[in-house]
Amino acid sequence: MINIQNIELGKLKPYKNNPRKNDGAVDKLAESIREFGFKVPVIIDKNFEIVAGHTRVKAATKLGLDSVPCVIAEDLTPEQVKAFRLVENKSAEWSEWDMEMLAAELEGIKFDLTPFDFTPAESVSEQYTAHPSLREKFIVPPFSILDARQGEWQKRKKKWNEIIQSGLGRDEGLLGQGLLDLAIKMNSKSLTGTSIFDPVLTEILLHWFCPKGGRVLDPFAGGSVRGLITAFTGRSYNGVDLSGEQVEANIANYEAVSHNVDVYGDPLKKPSWQQGDSTEIDKHIKEKDFDMLLTCPPYFDLEQYSDDPQDISNMTYEDFLTAYETIFQKAIAKVKDNGFIAVVVGEVRDKDGNYRNFIGDTVEICKRAGAQYYNEIVLITMLGSLPIRIRRQFEAARKVGNTHQKALIFFKSKGGKAELKDYLEDMSDTRHLTNMKQSILVFLKGKPVKSGEIEKYDFNLF
Repeated sequence: MINIQNIELGKLKPYKNNPRKNDGAVDKLAESIREFGFKVPVIIDKNFEIVAGHTRVKAATKLGLDSVPCVIAEDLTPEQVKAFRLVENKSAEWSEWDMEMLAAELEGIKFDLTPFDFTPAESVSEQYTAHPSLREKFIVPPFSILDARQGEWQKRKKKWNEIIQSGLGRDEGLLGQGLLDLAIKMNSKSLTGTSIFDPVLTEILLHWFCPKGGRVLDPFAGGSVRGLITAFTGRSYNGVDLSGEQVEANIANYEAVSHNVDVYGDPLKKPSWQQGDSTEIDKHIKEKDFDMLLTCPPYFDLEQYSDDPQDISNMTYEDFLTAYETIFQKAIAKVKDNGFIAVVVGEVRDKDGNYRNFIGDTVEICKRAGAQYYNEIVLITMLGSLPIRIRRQFEAARKVGNTHQKALIFFKSKGGKAELKDYLEDMSDTRHLTNMKQSILVFLKGKPVKSGEIEKYDFNLF
């Protein structure tokens, strides 16, 4: 049983080396105590030094309280006390809000929570839960900002990652040894120093911009994410990658899941990954008339993929752009009229820390290749290790932490608005989802599903 005692504030001793800065939270916590009472005890050691609860003690002092409830951690060694203090301070960073559930909770509370930085329920609801018919049809509403931090997105991503294991074939530490070292120190299995393409973003872009049964071209294939999800969503995929090891790993990924069916109950279409230099993509892939180009190019030298001189991540930026444009010229030429091109990119810096305008260069290159600049989607990404790294980065050079990528959407059409309108009307039954059943993988229950058994499964997972 926990022994809670009221201890006079004057007897409590702040820990002089407390690493948590808390002055900004005192006023709001004082308001909470004034409204609801002192409900969470302070944790102290046997010498009355505060282990956890410095902010609560400051708030109580501000309110003029004489004493506060405390738990004395007599069972912990001095080393355990120091460790527990850090873990307790760290715990808030491990959590995130499920915005839909938050909106539901706020709707039932008439109490004004705006002093505590809670947005009114109607605003939260409108931002995250409004337009359920849009979500039912498009997975997420087709707005210009997609938030990969939300619980639903992360739950969906976790299920995808359990299946595809796209890190196979990719060296750890492509983003630099420093990030890999940090992962080791943090005992993180997900932070590897190598980027993995977001599977949920792949799923969304395919459903928004490629017809059911459509054909997808990818000149920068990389890992297996885009190929496998293309297959699982009932489409065919052709990708080219310079790394033979990566291609072999992708094929092995497919073989491991090939006994499953796609979301429509049909056998998986085997993705085609070919090893080769994409500046010669016209030689590696003879087919034409692809419905969509979906790719994520190298962000110049942000990731070093290999020592191969043909690897454009090893070139000067000028040579990189020359090869980059050659690839897009040849790849976009293989996309049929009225097809879409989706390029997921982020900005990169030069050695002086200035942005190179890689996104702008990508736009101009695709336009010169005959594609019209059509949509720009911002993907807000998880913070990952950024809160740990950002202080040194920002204090040293005032470089803000990048927490987003962009999906640049282009449209290839030689016709006018009337032709586009007719094309989209013809595609309306297959381009977009008509219900969530078609959008959820049949084996998210954790078991492989064979053709003919789909109706036995509950698809209302989200």
